[in-house]
Amino acid sequence: MDIEQMRVDLAASLRWAARLGLNEGVDNHFSMAVVGDDGVARGDRFLINPYGWHWSEITASSLVLCDAGGVVLEGDNEVEDSAFFIHSRVHLACPAAKVAMHTHQPHATALTLLEDGRLLMCEQNALM
Repeated sequence: MDIEQMRVDLAASLRWAARLGLNEGVDNHFSMAVVGDDGVARGDRFLINPYGWHWSEITASSLVLCDAGGVVLEGDNEVEDSAFFIHSRVHLACPAAKVAMHTHQPHATALTLLEDGRLLMCEQNALM
């Protein structure tokens, strides 16, 4: 897949996720590892959504291409620091992971705040 198609696919994924309400503010990010000329993704270059943009506003041309060292290779927008650190480490550690998605969905966030990470059910109506 060429980089232009990757841009289109990543932008479409972000916009669709926004339609589904999976975003919260602007500090959520998706990234996609860019393959080299030999067709292999090494995790050293990736596309990521720019800082300060709502997912519903993302276009293929607004995405930022950066390397694992934090250098912006293509794009006029900036990448939020935590987004860069999270995604660069994921892609370097696991080059087979073509896409990484970091969200703050309300229900997922609530579950992570539980002391032991479990929500005990007292009866079937508690699932509603």
